[in-house]
Amino acid sequence: MPKLNASSRIMFEEAESRGIVGTTFGDSETILMQYQGKQWYTRGSRTSLQSSVGKTIADNKDLTKKVLAHFHLPTAKHIKVNSASDLELLTPLQFPVVMKPLDERHGRGVVVGIPNLEAATKAYTAQSYTKVIFEEMLSGLEYRIVCVDFKFVAAAFRKPAHVTGDGRSTVSELIAQKNQHPWRGKGHAFNLTLIETDEQVETFLKEQALTLDSVPATDQEVPLRKTANLSTGGEAWDVTDEVSDENKALFEAIAKACDLNVAGIDVMCQSLQTAIGDQPQAGVIEVNASPGLRMHHYPIKGTARNIAGAIINMVLK
Repeated sequence: MPKLNASSRIMFEEAESRGIVGTTFGDSETILMQYQGKQWYTRGSRTSLQSSVGKTIADNKDLTKKVLAHFHLPTAKHIKVNSASDLELLTPLQFPVVMKPLDERHGRGVVVGIPNLEAATKAYTAQSYTKVIFEEMLSGLEYRIVCVDFKFVAAAFRKPAHVTGDGRSTVSELIAQKNQHPWRGKGHAFNLTLIETDEQVETFLKEQALTLDSVPATDQEVPLRKTANLSTGGEAWDVTDEVSDENKALFEAIAKACDLNVAGIDVMCQSLQTAIGDQPQAGVIEVNASPGLRMHHYPIKGTARNIAGAIINMVLK
């Protein structure tokens, strides 16, 4: 088997365990699956049964939010910006805000906590994306929800890259120690991604009056990034059993509104146990048409959830 990314590898292994024949084509994602005279493709968690319209909705953050608003589903107020002249449109938003490229993934280009219009202008002109959205910040913890066949199947708490002090080691040494975990490796082929240091990490440490050479106190947790993507060194804890029936129904409504039979829904809220619609500054961050599987199959804490199996069951049905 060629080197597949983590989600495609997980799908391949699940199919193989069921006697489904998988054929790869030399890239890191595409698999042709054949079983009892039927065949279909997968690319990560996406299958041949995915709606192309649903993928279009999810891939365009502005369109996603407009669809959610149409169905009265909770999400942050936002403004789309196509050029620097549009920045004056941000005045109705309540700062601080988040800036996101219109169609990027894995947290690329996201700037969190922009305090005012002047800082928003500086952030926009400092990056290479022309089309972005600015949205008001939601409050709480960040979770990834997965629905398969428009049904809720799993939830994970996504924790940004961080280290915990031992009273002796520097932040840089703590990162190196954490990167020794056998699941961690470079890129998306591994169950977890290496924590890498860059200007964003150093800037965030500076905001905390720290540097890579600082020695955190014993049990002092030091966050390294403001976004919780696994692709930037974050990790996941399974919280599937914490989700209330009302929130399960909400997530299923979001999957249906976005026309995605496999949907990864990023939400921010205070708790999954009480209705998100009743929580202040809670709602959907974004919707993903090809949600990563590794955070559910390989959580740092909690029960592993077989999302790949659920996807294959949907296809076979």
